[in-house]
Amino acid sequence: MLKKVLTAGMVATMILSMGTVAVNAEEVSVVTPDKAREDLKVGVSFKTLQEERWVTELGVIEDVCEENGIECIYQISENDAQKQVGQIENMVEQGVDILIVQSNEKEAVSNALKAASEAGVLVCYYEKANGEVYCDLCGGNDEYEIGKLITQVPAEMGISGKVAFLYGDPAGGTGVYNFHDGMHDSLADCDIEIVGEQWVTNWDPSQAMSYAENWISQYGEELSAIFAMNDGMAGGVIQALENAGLAGKVVVTGQDCDLVAVQRVLEGTQVSTILKSGKEYPRLFTEACIQYRLGEITDEDFEQTTPNSEDEEVPFYAYPGTIITKDNVDDVIEAGAYTYEEVYGEEAPAEGETEAATEAVTEEAAE
Repeated sequence: MLKKVLTAGMVATMILSMGTVAVNAEEVSVVTPDKAREDLKVGVSFKTLQEERWVTELGVIEDVCEENGIECIYQISENDAQKQVGQIENMVEQGVDILIVQSNEKEAVSNALKAASEAGVLVCYYEKANGEVYCDLCGGNDEYEIGKLITQVPAEMGISGKVAFLYGDPAGGTGVYNFHDGMHDSLADCDIEIVGEQWVTNWDPSQAMSYAENWISQYGEELSAIFAMNDGMAGGVIQALENAGLAGKVVVTGQDCDLVAVQRVLEGTQVSTILKSGKEYPRLFTEACIQYRLGEITDEDFEQTTPNSEDEEVPFYAYPGTIITKDNVDDVIEAGAYTYEEVYGEEAPAEGETEAATEAVTEEAAE
């Protein structure tokens, strides 16, 4: 999290944690204050575009680069870590100055990222490093806190009875396990019986649907909830529930704030999702990476750090998550994640009519 404003007129409304740890001053090799902004080249290496959020966020990163006159290239590994290693090496050969990376297997790409940094590339990991991946700086959410948010609404509802959990791919490392722990800790005071738990390879919605079908066939209307770790898997769960005539009767959660998930929240088939980034985080993080590379901001401008795979404390740009329910759906519009028309399927009403429109949609879903 940066202490200063990144661009004119841009205000970051982040939640900050206390305590700053000094970052090694040896990382000056990836800072080039004498290089012109328009001479920079940014490479983006993402694991997937399977979920809608990654498509949106990649687009924002490209927009920021274009606004700054910076060339941007990207490659998608389709959840293949070895393929991603080759893509990272290829972008280094193409002369990128900044590399923004998100992987499904942090450890598998770590050596390639360290080599990139040693070649003078500023390596920016798009999620918290947690000591598992090499980077010069990183950003994102606190996964444990996000995990707590995933199940917070059902916990506040006093959920009880038979429940099941769907977790993401354990190859994702500590972050996925932190999600897991947070999800369970929010429900610590609830009188629940866990009847099923499954880890889902590549967060595959079709696998999630299959697991949900099994639980439905075993427990039927006795199921109180299926807690999915992301919106993609929640979609698979809800399809299984719809096929069984139980959609809206069994509590389903998710995260990532996919557009279809927001619409399911309005319809009442999904109780909540988590807005983790929208369009603000990729914009602010990309700006921070550019400014750090140019020496316009330094380690002291970050209020948090986290260890990389070499146990070096690196700057961590923290961004909070927001629970989205039918009561605050318009927050995703205000955050710039989606337009009113995308969320509601119609043109935005005149000023002052938005609240009435939201109530109309949720009342229709309740009927």
